[in-house]
Amino acid sequence: MRLTKLLFWLTPPILAFTLYGPALSLPFFWDDLPLLKGLFGKTLFEVWTTGVGQPHYRPIGFTLWRLTEIVFGPTNPSPFHAINLIALILSCWLTGALAKQLATDDTDLIAWLAATLMSVFPFNAQVVPSINNVFHLVITVISLGASVCLLKFVETTRMPWAVAAVALAALAPFGHESGLTSAGLMAVCYAAYLLRQKVTLADLKTKRSITALAVIAAALLANIIYLPWWLSVPKDRVVDETLWVGLQTAALNSVFFLEGLTFPTQFLAKAIMNFGLPNNAAVGILGIATLTLAWIVGRKWRWLAFGLGYCYVAALPAMLTLPYPYVLTSTRLMVYTAPAAAILWAATIIEGVRRLERLMPPAKAGAAVVAVAAISLVPIVHLAREARLYHLGLDPLWTFVEHVRAYPTGKLLVVNATDWIAPVQSTYALGFEGEGVVVVPSYTDMEVAAWIHTRNTYKVEAVSFPLIFPALKDIYFTTWGQDLDWNVMAERVRAADRVAVVQYADDDIQFLEVGNVRPASGKAVVSFEDRIWLTDAQARLQGQTIEVRLSWRVNAPSGEDIFANALDCAGNVAGLSGGASLGGIYPVWLWQPGESIHEIRRIPLTAPASDGCYRIELGLFNPQTGA
Repeated sequence: MRLTKLLFWLTPPILAFTLYGPALSLPFFWDDLPLLKGLFGKTLFEVWTTGVGQPHYRPIGFTLWRLTEIVFGPTNPSPFHAINLIALILSCWLTGALAKQLATDDTDLIAWLAATLMSVFPFNAQVVPSINNVFHLVITVISLGASVCLLKFVETTRMPWAVAAVALAALAPFGHESGLTSAGLMAVCYAAYLLRQKVTLADLKTKRSITALAVIAAALLANIIYLPWWLSVPKDRVVDETLWVGLQTAALNSVFFLEGLTFPTQFLAKAIMNFGLPNNAAVGILGIATLTLAWIVGRKWRWLAFGLGYCYVAALPAMLTLPYPYVLTSTRLMVYTAPAAAILWAATIIEGVRRLERLMPPAKAGAAVVAVAAISLVPIVHLAREARLYHLGLDPLWTFVEHVRAYPTGKLLVVNATDWIAPVQSTYALGFEGEGVVVVPSYTDMEVAAWIHTRNTYKVEAVSFPLIFPALKDIYFTTWGQDLDWNVMAERVRAADRVAVVQYADDDIQFLEVGNVRPASGKAVVSFEDRIWLTDAQARLQGQTIEVRLSWRVNAPSGEDIFANALDCAGNVAGLSGGASLGGIYPVWLWQPGESIHEIRRIPLTAPASDGCYRIELGLFNPQTGA
């Protein structure tokens, strides 16, 4: 089985870089912004002794970030994203190693299949691209490591494995609060290990079993001791947090985690909802049916018991303490429970193909691989779509950062900066908001986003202007800042040194500089009844767009609108651009005498000229009459 062992080591990094490699070029975003701001200026000692400035006490993740800042610099996101990618690969290998320890036959094959399923777990889509989710990946790696070390100790009776298991379990809560369950997960894994064969009371009285139970007890004690330490550390806590959400919320949360455990079939829940069932009911019914199928196919209840036990022990802190609306948007919480799903379905497939008595062993292995490939198809398509969505929403943030670097002085007004985008058609019934991307959340601002990427301070104001929102079919989006009307928007435009607008389309979101408004200047190149002068006009071809820079001088109020059309040199229309100036936010009827409007207008070429020859027609027209 050398090939299987080789594939075990190669498949997780290949899948990780294929599915998540594009995340290496993403900027800082979402909770990265306030968390990195809070980390600023802290020493490693302060990271471990205080949580002031942070909403949580999670020193392992912050230590990794602080070391990354020291080695690679604080404004380079790629090394931070690489940490998440490495942690994912480690969690896949450890999931496979744990599956191998729990299996009795075909151990190398089940290890490979479990590692593969962990690599394509669909709800990692929110986890790996976001560096603020390193905490969830870290505890997944640490808790898996603790369980693997425990079973290694049981197999070899070598004390260093026991020490490593306890040390890792003790360390887990310092990665994330859910790490308090690491000893419980060790107990689940040990129980599943014992159930590989019939267990009697006498088996539990052996020296090896007593020692293993002592290791688990020591790990549990370490987890308990963490609590007073956690309470003693000063932290910035949220006001409305609670330690118990009630039975109804806990039950709803349990269905959420059931979706992750039964992910191979959960894409069907949306179809079930078409029969009038609410999303929780659809997920719950489908989840129970899927687990029943797993038992029928596998015929070994210990795998089912392991999957349920590991999943819900890992989920326990979140399930009992977090409000359902928060959980519903936090598919990142599922990564800690993901090893349960990966191992359960790898084992179910192995046990199922083992019953195909007519097949030779190589054919059975091939059937298992085909089954895993079939299970992985929808998650891979889902993850690929999410990768595109992340770049759709976040590439404009990079453009914003490049803009403030290029123009460090003056005040920048950003209109319709992205808060959140998500697909209209979600893949899964629960956690659908987690399929979106939070770019700059409402509890921070664009100035912080600029500072995090440059460590320089810029004057940036971000506002929302729904009056120019397009009607899209494929994505939802929300924008950052206060909603403004025409008149207030005009006041903000006049007060800014530069104006940029984020423009939305289903397949493209762009951060575009659109110009500014300054005191009147320039002489007439073209006069429109002496009320408005065109004082300058320049054009350049940029790919499939003609960028036109226009300067208008206002001498008297007017009510016209602007047109700027591109024609090829044969007179055929190549592209149209009409409407209000400055990206649609500053119409002519708001222009005031004594000001000049310097606008950057872009004409998309819908019918490009084969010879690259164009001429521009521009002017003003009456929107009521068209004249």
